[in-house]
Amino acid sequence: MTETGFYSFEEVCSLIEEKGLNRFERDNADLNSIWQFGPKRSCLQAHTTVFDRYVLYATESDYNAIRKKADEEGLALILTEKSADLLDTVINEYENVKSKAILFIRNGNRIMQPSPVECSISHKIVFFTNENLEFVLDIIAENEKSRKKTGSQKVYTFVPKKEKEPEIEAEKISEIFPLESRVLHGKYGEGTVTNISDGRITVDFDDFEEKIFSATICITKSLLKKAE
Repeated sequence: MTETGFYSFEEVCSLIEEKGLNRFERDNADLNSIWQFGPKRSCLQAHTTVFDRYVLYATESDYNAIRKKADEEGLALILTEKSADLLDTVINEYENVKSKAILFIRNGNRIMQPSPVECSISHKIVFFTNENLEFVLDIIAENEKSRKKTGSQKVYTFVPKKEKEPEIEAEKISEIFPLESRVLHGKYGEGTVTNISDGRITVDFDDFEEKIFSATICITKSLLKKAE
């Protein structure tokens, strides 16, 4: 395992093989961090020596199957931001708290270029625990068995259970983190709140550039704390 407790890529490969899944070695693929499950099929990126996350570049069938199962387990979180910078910020926030959530980004492979996989694989799924890696691999393995039995992949239709919760209003955020107040972040250190809007907090850190955070994560996950 890595120093942060994630599987190394070699361990990930062994786990995938134990589940009976094959590897397709595409030309110019990074064989030290990418496992592709077949031609034009989903790809798993396990670059865990650098990032505390796993990323699945998913086909439509795998994306819908994993999203359906994750929603049933209360793990699914759908990201709707259309900016690559905002998506990176949100993903980093969940990575910093080692979230148990599974993040789903429809067409994420097209929004967040450059990508280490084929552009024809549209969607992106990001998760931050070894348990969720096994959860995702089990669903892919089930999908592969279905493909072999029927000659095609099982079709999943996702029906969301509830509407996305509204963003926290700026006034509510200001009650917890007032404008110009000093805050503390586990990775970036101390900084000053420079802007507040519905659902977003902007902090200018002393030793880093300005960062924009999701207010929901900052408040519910204690990503930001008041500096003493």
